[in-house]
Amino acid sequence: MSYIIDHASLIKNDGLRKISLLINNNRIEFMRSTMDNFRFMRMDMSPFLLTPGYVMLDFSLQSSLTFKEYKSYFINKYIKKGCTTLITVTDIKDEKELLSKVKQRRHLMINSPIDYYIGVKVAFKALTPAVIRKCKRYNISIIFVELNEHDDLKNKSWGWLRDAMFSNPVTLIPYVNDEKTNMARKQKILNLWKKIMEENRLSSISSTLNEGIPISKEVLMRLGIYPIKGDIRVGGQVNYNLYKITDVHFQNGKPLLNTNPTVTVHQGKILNVNGLVSYVPGIGEECYISITGRFMPLSESI
Repeated sequence: MSYIIDHASLIKNDGLRKISLLINNNRIEFMRSTMDNFRFMRMDMSPFLLTPGYVMLDFSLQSSLTFKEYKSYFINKYIKKGCTTLITVTDIKDEKELLSKVKQRRHLMINSPIDYYIGVKVAFKALTPAVIRKCKRYNISIIFVELNEHDDLKNKSWGWLRDAMFSNPVTLIPYVNDEKTNMARKQKILNLWKKIMEENRLSSISSTLNEGIPISKEVLMRLGIYPIKGDIRVGGQVNYNLYKITDVHFQNGKPLLNTNPTVTVHQGKILNVNGLVSYVPGIGEECYISITGRFMPLSESI
């Protein structure tokens, strides 16, 4: 089925641009400022601001949840906020338990109503070339490294880790427990982390990421998730949010999205309308990162 999303306001470079989209077989086939000459069913979106479906991060999903609790968790923490893709993270102690933990996480996500990527979190001391090689073997491209002020970042064998990443690196992301580390110490750890990552030319993120909020375009680019997710583009998936323009506040010409979206669409199907969620278990698909940072500008590449 083909139809047109007509005259929506799309955020581009922090400004607004009127855009019309031709949708065919749940893909964006064509984009332009107007499609008045096309003869397809139209959805007038002029009262709405259009954004991509959000990619969010989760550390807290537990296997002990009942189905009712699992459903409520996804609806209230993610779907109502416009999330159509989740990065779900499982903790591992070492490479020996990586496969079993990843299998458990994949089983836990069987009933996911949205798409997902799987990442792992490992203590700094347990980050080894073997962990990285096994992550690559099992299609895990995101590793959160748990850091504290007692970790000796300078004396890690970073060259061995870089060698283990050869051909298509995983991305290392710092994780600092805010409850155990004050802000000044946390920033000191992150500054050293950034310096070491740059010196050793490792694929990494320099700051910590928070769960339950949209991940920025820049981070998605470095991870290799953008533009497959987090973008409205020709050939892209039909994952988007709609906000009523009258509910959007602007500051210096930039929209501030402080409310939940009015409508959320995932793979062309409506998930949420005014907080009323259509929960379909199991329609979410596991996604994989083929190449990290492939759309990063040269000046930003490591």
